[in-house]
Amino acid sequence: MGLEVSKKSVCCGAERLEIAQIDVFGVTIGLVALNQIFEQLFALGRLPDASVPDKLLKLVAAKNYVPTKAEDEYRVALLREYARFCSKKSKQKP
Repeated sequence: MGLEVSKKSVCCGAERLEIAQIDVFGVTIGLVALNQIFEQLFALGRLPDASVPDKLLKLVAAKNYVPTKAEDEYRVALLREYARFCSKKSKQKP
């Protein structure tokens, strides 16, 4: 499936947040600000390695509901999508 960013955005005060859809073990989940979170981590030079899933989950959960029972599944899905994001960004660099 991959990361799909909705053309719609949510306005919260002055901030406009995009909604991205990812697959979390067969279920399509909409997440607010996922692309912005990925951009932030990428700009900090964070690679999609074993140290990233907990950070991703913390940042995503700050703006989205993440069921406690599904945290491990979210970590796997977020790392997978962040790895795809980083791969695309790396190919875009001159």
